[in-house]
Amino acid sequence: MYRGRISLALMAIPGWSATATPDPVPFTPAVVSVRPASHREAPSAALPCVVWVVRNALESPDSWARALAAVERAGCGRMYLQVSGRWDALYPSHVFVPPATPPRGWEDPLAEALEQAHARGIEVHAWVNALLAWSAAEPPPDPHHVWHSHPDWFVTRPGGSMRDLTRGELDRAGLVGEGWFLDPELTPVRTELRRFVLELATRYPVDGVHLDYIRYPSGWAPAGGAEHVTRLVSLIRTDLARVRPGVALSAAVMPVPAIARDHFGQDWATWLELGIVDEVAPMVYRNSPGSIQSAVRDWPESVPRERVWVGVRIDRIDPGELSDTERRLAGEGVAGIALFSHNLLLELPAWSR
Repeated sequence: MYRGRISLALMAIPGWSATATPDPVPFTPAVVSVRPASHREAPSAALPCVVWVVRNALESPDSWARALAAVERAGCGRMYLQVSGRWDALYPSHVFVPPATPPRGWEDPLAEALEQAHARGIEVHAWVNALLAWSAAEPPPDPHHVWHSHPDWFVTRPGGSMRDLTRGELDRAGLVGEGWFLDPELTPVRTELRRFVLELATRYPVDGVHLDYIRYPSGWAPAGGAEHVTRLVSLIRTDLARVRPGVALSAAVMPVPAIARDHFGQDWATWLELGIVDEVAPMVYRNSPGSIQSAVRDWPESVPRERVWVGVRIDRIDPGELSDTERRLAGEGVAGIALFSHNLLLELPAWSR
């Protein structure tokens, strides 16, 4: 049965010790060994690819079978499998609560999904929405959810906390499609997210951890916000290096480095430079192969292209344009292409054949 209650005991996570609870300072970047891309190329593919597999894939064994088949049809040897959407867990967790609609039909969705994907030679990187805590108009039903248990953990700015805003007020503030974020400046927020990542890395043979929403919401990044987010990423890097030295750390990031840093506190170019992430997947959600290539060419020369998987929304290009996109990006020296998302692979007629 899907386990619903959580234990807040730090010792519930293998590999976590009392000495790991406070943030270590200062961070000294380690030399990171970048993992080579493991992939099975489709016959016409110019680049390896990865698919973002959204959390609804784990709702049942049937939905997972469809998602896995979509990744195989795309010829991709890697997936970012979403295991946490809104500070919840799509597996029996001791740290995060279950989602509002828990998976059905299997006891441990992540364990079974990993076994099946690995049997097909597909890497699974656990995709975690790091700081986005909630987005629906109605509050989460579980009283243990961070929304209810820690309203003081949410991002604030002069004038108050975003936790006090309604869904409509967030939309009018420009956060349509997003929601309420937790503040990485706060030690308890950092600690709880680190506990969750440690749980993933020590309980499951994931090939990597993929951080999404590892940033502030637009318009809410404080002075020094980039330092707060970078600190959180560096702590997760250090934790993973201690308990699973071979596991990769990557992040989905906003596509323009300067805008990501200055408006969202997401200084991903520095993360790459310091080696605190192995790879990034900038979400270059543009409408043509040429415009996607132009976005990559606009990055500073200091950005190591060989550690970048370029994110593409497949509802903005058609299948015939994908090979052109791959050819252009291969010429830019990037590691691969990231396809958003498995749902679109299943839903769009042009892609579902």
